[in-house]
Amino acid sequence: MELRLYLQILLKRWWLIVPLTLISLTLAMFWSYSRPLVYQSTATYVTRLGEGLTSVGDTLYALDTFTGRQRLFVTYCEVMKSRSVIDRAMQIGNIDPAVIDWELYSVNCNVLPESNVIMVIVRGPNASLVGRLAEAIGVAGTARAGQLYSFVGLEELDPPEVQEAPGNRAQQGILGGMVGFVLGVGLAFVLEYLRSPVERLEMASIRHPKLGIYNERYFQLRLIEEINRARSRNRPLSLAFLRLTPTEDFSLLPENVEDLLLRAAALRLQDKIRAGDLIAYLGRHTFAILLPETPGHEAQRLLEKLHQDIRTHTFNVDQYIANFMVNSGIVENSGGSLDLQAMLTKANEALRLARQEGENSLHLIRTSAQPFALEAESAVMEPLEGDPNMPFTTDELDQLLEESAMPTARTVELRQEAADERDKQ
Repeated sequence: MELRLYLQILLKRWWLIVPLTLISLTLAMFWSYSRPLVYQSTATYVTRLGEGLTSVGDTLYALDTFTGRQRLFVTYCEVMKSRSVIDRAMQIGNIDPAVIDWELYSVNCNVLPESNVIMVIVRGPNASLVGRLAEAIGVAGTARAGQLYSFVGLEELDPPEVQEAPGNRAQQGILGGMVGFVLGVGLAFVLEYLRSPVERLEMASIRHPKLGIYNERYFQLRLIEEINRARSRNRPLSLAFLRLTPTEDFSLLPENVEDLLLRAAALRLQDKIRAGDLIAYLGRHTFAILLPETPGHEAQRLLEKLHQDIRTHTFNVDQYIANFMVNSGIVENSGGSLDLQAMLTKANEALRLARQEGENSLHLIRTSAQPFALEAESAVMEPLEGDPNMPFTTDELDQLLEESAMPTARTVELRQEAADERDKQ
């Protein structure tokens, strides 16, 4: 599917996505505020070779131990979070074990990649207690590590620093909102996929399901084809937007009656256009009429006939009747000089201008100068008998033409007689 179709699905199912996002955000914020804040203290420690290396054997032993540093660092981390070190730390920090609920407090240790540094993290809801415990664990842990490896010591790099643990209330609320949004989007696509086959067929169809004429999707495809054809052949192309305005208040009518009245008007429009033209429904009582191989002045005459027909026709559905007023905007695309979006924009502008001019108005926008041409009805001029403005009657004019032709004929005869006399001599 195209990105545009995905966006259409999201806009169509906004009523599902927005509530789920808000509900998930609200629940996440409520859950985060119902729990106490969590603080964490982070301290880093670095390994080093001992200062008491006096012999070559001790140095080689220390280097061999340091070569397997990954095993050494893991051992130090286990020492730092061991129960014996934590108990010793509580004694050093004068911390009563009864005040620590180990379901709320935790001690973790990580080895920083590609380094000789380990990180000890203490978490809990009491900031002061977390700081004291982290500092005491550092003292007890480094002392215990020195007892295990006398030639490879562990010393503090950065002292413990207490701050709010990441993932607190604001972060949890944002995460909850994102979860709700993802869930809503997923449900929107699932519902779109599980739609009834009839509805999906209607979407893929080229006909409007209620009016029976072409829909907007097919109209745009045909418009692109006709623009390309007009450009390749340098031929005119006209597009009209026609808006029907019911004389009756449709909001007072049953919905099915409104649809049937509009359908009757749409089918009548379809019957009145030429065989090669196309009409489609764009929504909001607006129709698009595509007129291939049609210049602007000819399209204007065709639309005037449609206006006259629709305005004078009464549409009946059961006991309901309705009449329509019409406004139309026409754009002439000479030789395919406009693209799809430009034609739609100008046709919409022409319709807007026609509606501003009043009911049953029509407005034409040309994209090129009107060629010089004489209208068929004005090209043939019938002379009027007895017209005082005419210098001659029809019979007098014919006689003058005959007389003006006679000298020419007499001149030809005289020239022929002179030529015969020369031949005799």
